[in-house]
Amino acid sequence: MNPALPSPVLSEEGGRPALLVGGVVQSVAVESAGPGEYWPAMLPDTRPGHALLLGAGGGTLAALLTRRFGGVRILAIDDDPRVVALGLREFYLGLPNVQVVLADAFAFVASCQGHFDYIAVDLFHAGARPRAILGRPFLGDLHRLSAPRGTVVYNFFDDRRLETALLRIGRVLMLTRRIDLGRNVVAHFRA
Repeated sequence: MNPALPSPVLSEEGGRPALLVGGVVQSVAVESAGPGEYWPAMLPDTRPGHALLLGAGGGTLAALLTRRFGGVRILAIDDDPRVVALGLREFYLGLPNVQVVLADAFAFVASCQGHFDYIAVDLFHAGARPRAILGRPFLGDLHRLSAPRGTVVYNFFDDRRLETALLRIGRVLMLTRRIDLGRNVVAHFRA
């Protein structure tokens, strides 16, 4: 955990419970995650047997996966113990099919030996995107961890760096779908 990061807070965003870090929404109540928002757009088309969430937040994506596909085994990684505590207490990280690991996502994937049918990359600290999500070591790790025909999904803010980011990832993973959602762009890839 980086102590310079703003503290997560439980608040309301658009009349719904939300977990915010630095004023940026990290998770919302699953009942209010509408089709025009990025969380539902990150869901895979087919039921994964084992899912890896890099950037767990409060677990909105874990809850949506569970609602759509049942008891999928979900491994949720987050490096902020304050976010994890709020996610366990107020949101969805306490679901019985979710295992939470407090760890740096980059170090975790570098040492992980498993395979996953679905990997979600939603790594932001407040509104900042770590540069390492586009680095060759991380992309190689995602490729190695992805099961045959596995899906790797990225959430991005739509900014001037987006097209370059998609091209860099496309050197290692094949882009299969892009969903533009206003401020966010969700990109689905295969190994």
